[in-house]
Amino acid sequence: MRIARIIVAGVLVALAAISPAEAQEQRTVGITMGYPASIGVLWRVSETLAIRPELSFAGGDSDASGTSFVSETNGWALGTGVSALFYLHKYDSLRTYVVPRFTYSRTSNTSTSSSFTNSETTTTSTNTGLSGSFGSQYSLGDRFGVFGEVGFGFNHSSGKSSTSPVKVSGNNWSTRTGVGVIFFP
Repeated sequence: MRIARIIVAGVLVALAAISPAEAQEQRTVGITMGYPASIGVLWRVSETLAIRPELSFAGGDSDASGTSFVSETNGWALGTGVSALFYLHKYDSLRTYVVPRFTYSRTSNTSTSSSFTNSETTTTSTNTGLSGSFGSQYSLGDRFGVFGEVGFGFNHSSGKSSTSPVKVSGNNWSTRTGVGVIFFP
């Protein structure tokens, strides 16, 4: 019986300590993680506009060897992008938007091989892109949400090698999709 009184007293103290809920302002800055692999920040400038800068990076190396050769390759890639989300409608916890996006990335790979002769080749490439998408964002709570986007994009790439005077460039058009999560600290 004594334990029940302690529990009831604890619940009453906890209820008395709770202040009435007040309307909270919408959180303005969140952390995003998405696919294609990137991390970023979502900054809600106003009710109708948000800016989403992002960053992606990768690196790696590999080795190969045989009876008469050894080859080592290492490389890295760094990419950045910025999106402007123009919100269209809000349906309870769901918001729809259109989003223009600009991206830039740079990649470098160095390959060293030794057999009868030794050689080292460094290849660098850059990629710039523009895209437009339609997206939706769903808030699962005050601090967490998910988003998805589908659209169309254009990319221009160029590259060169340290062992050749030839520069390579190209353009491509493609569909674009993306999904991710948003955490508001």
